[in-house]
Amino acid sequence: MADRTQTTGAPARPALPPEGEHDFLTDHPFDIATHRLPRDVLVEQAAIPMRDGVRLAATVFRPDAGPRVPVITTATPYGKDRFDQWNYFRDAPEGSVPGGGGFYLGRLEFSDHTAFEAPDPGFWVPGGYAVVLVDLPGRGKSESNPSGTPGPEARWWDVMAWLEQQPWCTGKVGMSGVSALCATQWIAAKDEAPPQLKAIIPWEGINETGPGGGYGGIPETAFGPWLEWQWHQPNINPDAAGPEPYIVDWKFDTSAIIIPALVCASFSDQELHTWDTFDAFTRIRSPHKWLYNHRRQKWAAYYGAEELALQKRFLDRFLKGDEHAMDGVPPVRLEVNTDRFDHKVVHATSWPVEGTRYDSLYLSAGSATMAVEPPPRAASTSIAPVPAGDPGNRAVFDHGFEEDTDVVGHMALTLFVDAVGSDDVDLFVGVEKLDHHGDKVYFFSASGGNANGPVSRGWLRASRRELNTERSTPWRPVPSLTTRSPLSPGQIVETNIPIMPSGTTFLAGETLRLIVQSWSAPGEFEGGETRQWDSITTGRCRLHTGGQHPSRLLIPIVS
Repeated sequence: MADRTQTTGAPARPALPPEGEHDFLTDHPFDIATHRLPRDVLVEQAAIPMRDGVRLAATVFRPDAGPRVPVITTATPYGKDRFDQWNYFRDAPEGSVPGGGGFYLGRLEFSDHTAFEAPDPGFWVPGGYAVVLVDLPGRGKSESNPSGTPGPEARWWDVMAWLEQQPWCTGKVGMSGVSALCATQWIAAKDEAPPQLKAIIPWEGINETGPGGGYGGIPETAFGPWLEWQWHQPNINPDAAGPEPYIVDWKFDTSAIIIPALVCASFSDQELHTWDTFDAFTRIRSPHKWLYNHRRQKWAAYYGAEELALQKRFLDRFLKGDEHAMDGVPPVRLEVNTDRFDHKVVHATSWPVEGTRYDSLYLSAGSATMAVEPPPRAASTSIAPVPAGDPGNRAVFDHGFEEDTDVVGHMALTLFVDAVGSDDVDLFVGVEKLDHHGDKVYFFSASGGNANGPVSRGWLRASRRELNTERSTPWRPVPSLTTRSPLSPGQIVETNIPIMPSGTTFLAGETLRLIVQSWSAPGEFEGGETRQWDSITTGRCRLHTGGQHPSRLLIPIVS
């Protein structure tokens, strides 16, 4: 049974536009507050030698006096000394971010030497740590080897060995960072981690899919190219032989990680990192692992006071030897939201939450509803690809709750379909919440930057419906993506669509709405998103319910 407590000391709400609590927000305030580094923080430039003669550029932030300290390090593709990148999101014109609309990112506060998605030396150095930021090979000011060898794992061994040799270092090293700076931690910590590496804080990062997406077998066409153009290309070192691939294989086996890990996986980053980070946490084999979850803005959470205090407790425990620093911290800490801002905290011992009950809601095309009992008769409805997003070409199914219900975890949709006029179809699924008036309730999504997101979403290309049987469960189907099985005319096939993890309270009288469509665009369910999908659907798709085709939505209920 999960321990349920109301949130105390929750972060203050950003200033809201004039609209009401559940209304569509059209403004996206982004408030960056920076302060100078304390005067007793020493800043040094270093060149870290690699075994092949390459030197990686690093910036060291450390106390200018006193005893040796442990190190927090990270490697960045964005530039260790590019401290102005945050302003891009504040100053971005409407539509310049993939999906359009700008970002609703709330308030960020850190020192003026905080690199993008990296630890803030203004917080950590006064707390008794050194922070070392490293440019990845061929980026920023780092050299590179055109052959790509000896590889990223060996690079980390060399970096850690150099850190241990420094007279100001205790020899104990931790890692921390967001997104790409999270992915580099999976590399450094897997298999035989460098002996100096004692703990990691991977915060919402890619694990399996890579920057181009690929969830459900549908290629993503906006975020990857935008990321390369906006962040990677400007940071390539013109004096180096070229950037080395800092990630060779995006399918990290995090089951090979046995060192302590404090992992953040949010419900508000479903377009990028939610699926990957929950999966990575579940597979980590360390006996010392914690999951921190939220549904807020990604960066505001990473640099938030509550979150920094937890990160410091964690590193104090494993880098400074404070045996009791993590006492009382539950293995799993989740935020279950009623709307954008209001949430309660649920403490658990595992993910998915222990004791979760999975209920099937059977779809009825005849009544456009879902119920715990299968519909009395078979029926079908159809959807069509409409790039302009005509709501008339989507299917909608509603289920009302008679009592307060917490839906927390993975949802999964079993859908029986056939394609008309083509041999394939892309299926995009959205889960929304309607209040007792029938009005939509919105949540943060798109890294927290979209204030008008749905509860959750999922997507699948029907020809990629074959499952990875070793990794799939009824509530978490995992497409293998290795086989293409086109649809024949009139062939009705069973598809199992994974839906991104979420945590939502539905009050008595409120409604869970399921939307199925065969097209996707920025604002696929409303609001700007960071992803765009290369859909191949050209004809109509029929959805079959009832009888021999029991289409159903599986929902996780925590009580």
